[in-house]
Amino acid sequence: MTLYSKDNAVGLISNMIKTDRLCHAFILCGERGVGKKTLAKQLAKQILCEKKNGSACGACNSCLSFERGLHHDFITVTPSGKRGYLMNDLRPIVSDASVSPDFGEKKVYFIPGIDTAVTAAQNVLLKIVEEPPPHVVFIMTAESKEKVLPTILSRTVALNVSPASEDECLSALKEAGAEKSAAEKAVSLYGGNIGRCLEYIFDEGAKKLPDTVAEISGSMLKRDEYALLNLLSSLEKDREFCSAVLNELKNVFRDAVAAKLGGELCSLCRSEAAEMSKKIRQPALESMYDSVADAERKINGNASAQITLSDLCGRLSIYL
Repeated sequence: MTLYSKDNAVGLISNMIKTDRLCHAFILCGERGVGKKTLAKQLAKQILCEKKNGSACGACNSCLSFERGLHHDFITVTPSGKRGYLMNDLRPIVSDASVSPDFGEKKVYFIPGIDTAVTAAQNVLLKIVEEPPPHVVFIMTAESKEKVLPTILSRTVALNVSPASEDECLSALKEAGAEKSAAEKAVSLYGGNIGRCLEYIFDEGAKKLPDTVAEISGSMLKRDEYALLNLLSSLEKDREFCSAVLNELKNVFRDAVAAKLGGELCSLCRSEAAEMSKKIRQPALESMYDSVADAERKINGNASAQITLSDLCGRLSIYL
């Protein structure tokens, strides 16, 4: 597997293995698509390699089994809940952890998205993460450390996973078969986030997000309340997409404030954000951000989408 801008994490694990000071739990933190899962698998492969020299040799039985997806000591945990892990998803780890590895000296539990686990589910893990058997290593990922219990965070090594550089991202997209123009467009939107770029290029549905946010932002810049209401109303039937649009719309308002303060713009609609910064006062932008954040919480909390989006339109229109 090819890794981009992940040398620090790979090197850290390598040194831990070489010096026989491997920590028992890690959390890889970063935005969606940045490569947390790819890095987690590379780190697990290093840990499980029979050579024990800090790197994954790619030739031993452990590495070969890992590459085929057949390694019995690499256990991936998957959530059963609609929004993440429930207690019964994590309970089996507690009993299974006492079982010795099949191949070597270690077994690795991979728990992607631990920040989606409800509090009760995270509490199930607390004891085993605090006092694990010596042969157990946990590798978890999270988009938001704030949603992970402090008691779990305090017992793990948290590693921030950064996007690749734009040049590295373009190379990765080329390797994946993307056309140059499509790759450049994706990088202009998502920077070095390889996962989001690949999704944008090869998933037609993914193109809807930046287009929809741009249309909503444009309707606000034109002070077209009718268009704004129609666009927001069109989100009612797909809560997941609606939540993604509202989250990105928050980023546009954040960028607009950043532009006023000379900060860096990083939303999908940077030109619209820059235009907003010229036309809308900062207190209004901050209030608009808060209104969208409130609507996003309601949508994620199963409030009426129709009422929530109609109310949001009214609240935003005040500042148009």
